[in-house]
Amino acid sequence: MGKAVKSMRRQVISSFYKILILSILATVLTWGTALLMLIKNQDKINPANYYESQIPIIMEYVEQEKEQLLQKEAQQELERRIPLEGLDYQVLDTHANLVYGSTTKQYIKDEQDLLQQLNRSLHDKHNIILFNPLLSKDGDFIGAIGFRYQLTVASANPQSKGFIIILSLLLLLSPFFYFYLFSFLIGRKLSKQMETPFRSLMEGAKKIQHHDLDFQLVEFKTVKELQELVNAFEEMRIALKESLLRQWQIEEERKEMVAAIAHDLRTPLTIIHGHAEGIIERGINDQERAERYIKIIFSSTERAVQLLDQLHTVSTIEHPEFTIEKKSVNITEFIANKLNEFQMLCQEKQLRLTPNITVASEQYVDMDSQRISQVLDNIIVNSIRYCPEYGEIEWDTRIHKGMLIMEIKDNGPGFPKQNIGQVFSKFYREDQSRTGTGAHSGLGLYIAQELVKKHHGSITVQNRPEGGAYTKISIPLKD
Repeated sequence: MGKAVKSMRRQVISSFYKILILSILATVLTWGTALLMLIKNQDKINPANYYESQIPIIMEYVEQEKEQLLQKEAQQELERRIPLEGLDYQVLDTHANLVYGSTTKQYIKDEQDLLQQLNRSLHDKHNIILFNPLLSKDGDFIGAIGFRYQLTVASANPQSKGFIIILSLLLLLSPFFYFYLFSFLIGRKLSKQMETPFRSLMEGAKKIQHHDLDFQLVEFKTVKELQELVNAFEEMRIALKESLLRQWQIEEERKEMVAAIAHDLRTPLTIIHGHAEGIIERGINDQERAERYIKIIFSSTERAVQLLDQLHTVSTIEHPEFTIEKKSVNITEFIANKLNEFQMLCQEKQLRLTPNITVASEQYVDMDSQRISQVLDNIIVNSIRYCPEYGEIEWDTRIHKGMLIMEIKDNGPGFPKQNIGQVFSKFYREDQSRTGTGAHSGLGLYIAQELVKKHHGSITVQNRPEGGAYTKISIPLKD
């Protein structure tokens, strides 16, 4: 089985989780590498409480110097003992006045405030300020020394302080950097998966715009929604192509119909015109000839009217709103009436029409009697037309499995074997000829099939083994 195609929603969620996991792993790896570097160089880095731990050492020197520290000359020696890159100081007298120091910022207001803040930690933003008392040799309070520092990791080498700051910033920014980096890479991959189908759809749309439907979209198994979109577009292209082919076929049929109508009407109209012209030129002095001409004109007119009637029927049944009007019909009475009509036609050619009805006298069928009458007219008139003189036509009627079955058999030439699959096509001719006085429209079997379909039935034709045509009509007794 192929790999299941994920939906766009699942792919977006999956991509987000990938970005998140990869960003976390890369950040942990970066921080781990930085930690190893710090461990390797730990002798070059001071701990966070380094400056705070230097204060007791400095105070030992302060206690040794005592009153000397209040002299300006003691500043240089004192600063030699204070790591000024991370520790500021100031020396105050008893009135909280600044004697000297590395910072001039005032943290003590007056003498009373100074006494209150001795040996207490003050906070100024991220800084800690601590004031220690200065005592004389006699133990008298003579001033104070204050220190300002931060509890932060610092380099033992002041020159590498910038490196520590940059490294700290990189470590802080690394999660955001990796999130952006993996978002870009995975997003680019996802966009390429989506870009190819969209480009294919745009190219397909341009081809359709230029009336080119002879192409096929490649199947993309990347994003489920895009795959469905491409499949829907391909189905639309196929449907559009089939629709255009059907329109082309309809147009060809229309042209064929127009040509057929013109050809079929030309024959009777030419005959009518010729004989009418003969009557006009010769007059009606010859009564026998005039009657013969009038009969020919009448026959040709009747044939033209019949053709127009069939064309009107085709137009009617092909209309989308065409419906049949079913009623409950007594089948034996219906067949008896049709037999009377066909017997008269058969007598003209000395044909024998043999009915075989095995249906109860009270058997009813839901059907449109007028339309089924048209079906039988087309089928049996065909048999009458092609049966030889003194030929025979059999009409069997029976009920089988809820269906009315009518079978018409004749001993005529039957259907050409090579064209038997086309007999229900419009304008089909057994002899493929439109000439001669016996020409017909070729619409009869097409009309019969369409009307039987409207009854949810079926009609089939075949050749009899002993010779002749066989037609079977099946219609449901009830809807």
